Amino acid sequence: MSEEENIIELKNVWIKHRGQEDFALKGISLTVKKGETLGIIGPTGAGKSTLCILLNGLIPNIVRVEKFKGKVIVKGMNTKKHKVSELAPIVGVVFQDYESQIFRTNVELEVAFGPENLGLTREEIEDRIKTSLHWTRLTGLEKRYTHELSGGQKQRLAIASILAMEPEVIVLDEATSDLDPIGKYEIYKVVEELMKKKEITLIMVDHHLDRVAEIADRIIVLNQGEIVYEGTPKDVFSHVDELIKMGLRPPQVTELFYKLDKKYNLGMKSYPLSIDEALSAFPKNLKIRPPPANNPDVEEGEPAIEIRDVWHTYDGVNWALRGINLRINKGEFLALIGNNGSGKTTLAMSINGIITPTKGSIKVFGEEATRMTVKELGQKVGYVFQNPDFQLVSNTVYDEIALGLKQLKLPKDEIDRRVKDVLKTLNIEEIEKEDPFFLNKANRQRVAVGSVLAIEPDIIILDEPTTGLTPGETRSILNLAIELNKEGKTIIIITHDMWLVAEYTQRAIVLNNGQILMDGHPRDIFAKLDLLRNAFIEPPQISRFSLKLTKNNYLSVDEFINHLEE
Repeated sequence: MSEEENIIELKNVWIKHRGQEDFALKGISLTVKKGETLGIIGPTGAGKSTLCILLNGLIPNIVRVEKFKGKVIVKGMNTKKHKVSELAPIVGVVFQDYESQIFRTNVELEVAFGPENLGLTREEIEDRIKTSLHWTRLTGLEKRYTHELSGGQKQRLAIASILAMEPEVIVLDEATSDLDPIGKYEIYKVVEELMKKKEITLIMVDHHLDRVAEIADRIIVLNQGEIVYEGTPKDVFSHVDELIKMGLRPPQVTELFYKLDKKYNLGMKSYPLSIDEALSAFPKNLKIRPPPANNPDVEEGEPAIEIRDVWHTYDGVNWALRGINLRINKGEFLALIGNNGSGKTTLAMSINGIITPTKGSIKVFGEEATRMTVKELGQKVGYVFQNPDFQLVSNTVYDEIALGLKQLKLPKDEIDRRVKDVLKTLNIEEIEKEDPFFLNKANRQRVAVGSVLAIEPDIIILDEPTTGLTPGETRSILNLAIELNKEGKTIIIITHDMWLVAEYTQRAIVLNNGQILMDGHPRDIFAKLDLLRNAFIEPPQISRFSLKLTKNNYLSVDEFINHLEE
């Protein structure tokens, strides 16, 4: 590969952040060819985001670091010697923390900001706004205030703003983490189309490795600041065991064939990455028993939440919720799923009392929620926000977890006992004196969860609690939720990760356009592919594979394997 073909070159790059003992990047040497799609994967703290903000010059020009050795060359320019404004038209980065990129009052103005700074004509700016909003499914929201958008819509807006600048390199740093499953697919397809037309280079950091496997030409695996694997998706995903040990999650069909290979000595050198490959490679001598019957619906238990004909509008014109009727029993573990803007968070906040519905009734343990104060309701219904930064206000982890308890005016020794118990439960005892805002996303999420757990509510709502976390970290949060559920807590989780719904919940409620589209066991829900497609939901890969192979729906790789027989 000649140097002329490389749009990005990193030469022996070492980065050490201020206040950190170890280097975030250790001797990274990497080239990215013009027009290539590069996937970057790795556990939390591996150095992925540090690598991303090197490419547009934020390090060292804006984000000051303790040590920076080596060279970063972007289209022939040494980033140390050029301003961020010079690099911005070449490298556009969409961050995992999309909130930090949105600062104008409405959607149209936000998308216009980049093209305006490029000095484009009004006609060209208007054309780019229209095109970018169409690509990101935001058409019709041009005048909508940005603070009124859902989390997923804000993420789409951040992506639209970068697409409107038409940079030569697009870096998506967990930039689709809050999008509905089909929305993730659409964004990457849009970028692929741009790449064909304009020879754009794509660098994608993503924990959804089935999508990375499908799209990337090449993948690098970072761990503790070093490149540990590099190659084609087939090459990298042949290291299934090692990736799982890092807390990563290869495509489900890849994991399936890895386990089949070990169990039946198939002698495979590489494993399928897609459903079609898996269908062709599946051994003909293996048969599979039908999956277990679903657990019966909980009908006779004590109702925890009763929702009757609930409607809500934010602006007096558009309905976010439309006649919701729902009963959730004490001790259930269920998921609210649906596309971005479908009403999931609005419904959850109505249960918690953060939002008062425009009309209708919500009862929590028989009491009308709309007549209770937020403080009273908060003791019964705990809410963990989609973005942990929305609820972190204290200077130390200890104080953050103790905050709600102090507001309840509990005795000091009781506060200390509860905080210590939560720190131990979440395995964050060693960071109790640290400032929450300087923690990584995984630990900030744990602290946010901890601040709710300390109050000991009977109902816990987790709104996208695993966004940006590795599958290993995700399992840690969900395993904690399972333990709380066993103790009798009612758990409601809002998520776009359908494998979590499949493996952890017994009930899924699908929202679409502010209404309940489906309500049932995940095995039944994930078999209704046409309805799910209309709600922009894609079932887990193992579900789609098993339905095509056997017309039965298996909810996890292990469940599938446990029902095999020769």
